Amino acid sequence: MAKILKSENINRFDHWTTLVYSEPGKGKTSMVKSLTGRTILFSVDGMYHVLAKLKDIEIHVMDNKKPFDELGDFYRYLLKHSSEFDNVVIDNLSTFQKFWLNEKSTESKSGMPEIKDYGVIDRVLLDFIASLKSLGKNILIFAHEKKVEVTMESGRVYTQFQPDVRNLDAIMGIVPLVGRLVIINNQETQKEERVIVLQPTQTTRAKDQLIGNLQTINQMDLLPILQNTNEKEK
Repeated sequence: MAKILKSENINRFDHWTTLVYSEPGKGKTSMVKSLTGRTILFSVDGMYHVLAKLKDIEIHVMDNKKPFDELGDFYRYLLKHSSEFDNVVIDNLSTFQKFWLNEKSTESKSGMPEIKDYGVIDRVLLDFIASLKSLGKNILIFAHEKKVEVTMESGRVYTQFQPDVRNLDAIMGIVPLVGRLVIINNQETQKEERVIVLQPTQTTRAKDQLIGNLQTINQMDLLPILQNTNEKEK
C-alpha cells in the first residue's frame, strides 16, 4: 500500500537530499565541515584529508578494486547503524561509476565494459540514491561536472554544465536540490568566492525545490540553511 501523508504535516526541509557538482578541487568535500550532527561519509576517491581532526565524522574509504561490493557493504552498515548518524555523504558519484565500469572492463574479453553494464550501473545509481532517501537522513551527494553540447529545436547549439552522472534525468527526478559549485570574482572586493548556483539556465543544470528563492548561495552557507530552517519549522 502506498504511503499516505497529510500535507499540513510535511516539513520540506526534513531529511533533505542534495547533489552538488563541480570540477575537481573546487571545494566540495570542504562543505562537509558545515554540517551539524553525526555524519558518515563514503569516500570513493580517498580525498578526505581536508576533514582531518573534525569530530562526529566517520569515513568509509572504498576499495576501488571492488566498488560494487564496497557499496553494498556500506549500505548494509548504514542499515545496521542508522540511528547513529544524522547525515550521509557520498563523495563522489562520478568517480564511483568510473571505477565500477573499469572493474567490469577487466571481466570482459574486449577489455571494455559490455553494453549491458551501462544499463546495470544506471539502475545501481538510481536504486542506491532511492534507498538512501528511505533511511530518513540528510543526504549529500557530490559529483564532478561535464560539458554537454545541447541542440535547440531552432538548431542553435550551446554548452551546458551538468553533473557527470549516468541516468541523470532519473536521478534529478528524485533529488530536490541540485547545485553547481563555481568560483567567481567578487567585483566589489576583487576576491574569489565559492558559490553554488541553484537555478537552472541554458549553461547550468540545476534544480531547487527546497529553498526556492536564491540564484546563488555561498558554498559554506547552503547546508546550514537547510539544517537551520528545518529546526525552525519543527
